[in-house]
Amino acid sequence: MQSHVAPGSGSGSGSPDTNGLDSNTFDSDSPDSRGPLVYDPVSPEAHLDPYPIYQQLRDYHPLYYIAKHDAWALSRYTDVQEGLRDWETFSSSEGVELGTYVKFFGPGSIQELDPPRHDVLRKVLAPRFLNKAVKSYEPMVEATAAELLEDLPHHTDVDLGLAFTQRLPIMTIFRILGIPESDIAWTTDTGLEMLNRPPGESGPSPQAYELRAELVSFLEDQVDQRRGGDYTDDVFGDLARAIDDGSMEHEEIQGLTLLLIAAGMETTTSLLGTMVHSLATGAVTRAELGDGVDLPTAAAIDEFVRFDAPAQWLARVTTKPVSLHGVELETGSRVLMIFASANRDPREFDRPDELILDRDGSRNLAFGEGIHFCIGMPLAKLEARVGMRQLLRTLPAFEMNGEPTRYPSHVIRGYQNVPIRWAS
Repeated sequence: MQSHVAPGSGSGSGSPDTNGLDSNTFDSDSPDSRGPLVYDPVSPEAHLDPYPIYQQLRDYHPLYYIAKHDAWALSRYTDVQEGLRDWETFSSSEGVELGTYVKFFGPGSIQELDPPRHDVLRKVLAPRFLNKAVKSYEPMVEATAAELLEDLPHHTDVDLGLAFTQRLPIMTIFRILGIPESDIAWTTDTGLEMLNRPPGESGPSPQAYELRAELVSFLEDQVDQRRGGDYTDDVFGDLARAIDDGSMEHEEIQGLTLLLIAAGMETTTSLLGTMVHSLATGAVTRAELGDGVDLPTAAAIDEFVRFDAPAQWLARVTTKPVSLHGVELETGSRVLMIFASANRDPREFDRPDELILDRDGSRNLAFGEGIHFCIGMPLAKLEARVGMRQLLRTLPAFEMNGEPTRYPSHVIRGYQNVPIRWAS
């Protein structure tokens, strides 16, 4: 399988033990050796291309203090993996972002809870996202993809971001939630605008808070309509039952549902957009993705999320003093776990800056690790497989027709617009 080197990335040729890197590279761990690097996760520079910055962090500043946000950053695979697994030391209960985005979703977001409450609420959601349940969604996802793609062959030029990669995951998660078809357009527009995160800003806008309030009111009403025994076969019905039996509080509706909507809107959309962009630019070929029903292959999907993680990082807060790389972190220190950097760590992955579609990249950290491992991972992979298969049946060949644009987000990395021209 041909590999594809990321622009501006290096690929050394040293011994297997060092993956082409001088072992002395890893000696400069102390804060005094930081040099000129300034890493700000919400900066336009990090938004444009964070990977050269991540390389500097891994090589010279594996524990880096971000003074602007009073936070630390971990960038090496082993550090990030161990931090994610140790939820008792690196807690999610104080929020997983920066600034006023911390706890923006509100009570009930399992992403910002630790056990035992995390486990109780995750159990409410889990049946809808187990492999068996996800497999049953395939006909619905396939029909949704076909619906979105039906009109595209009548237009030579189309923005696959707006027309397809954004809409398929959103419509899928809304149907699993139980949002009425008549409300999908409004909830889509409201959710996307609420989650708009311009580079350089570490907090939501006043408009985002207003939209959040409107969306929460709508979501709570949907659950309330199902209470008292009229439990529909969807997530809203599950939440209504959990509130009625006392395992869930009414105020937790907002956090659980907003988290699911955000994940449905952002993570899978980014994965699909990256795959479409790679095909449109010629970075990969259709043949490299797979063939027939195995298009794209499971290995290809794992490699895309390893290579350019949809969620670049999330934060944790220490519950006790922690010693890392010669630094004693105090209790209450906010620490960014940079998944995307860990996935490019040459200590874990050979030739990490190359997209190698038959690589075994299943141990990547793009979907997290430990108790907070992404509950929607099977659904994301199903949508990527079915969506790309349907797209290539409809538009077998296409190329870029303009400049793509990325999401205005400092956490999620993906394409908002992918303008293409297709050839019959």
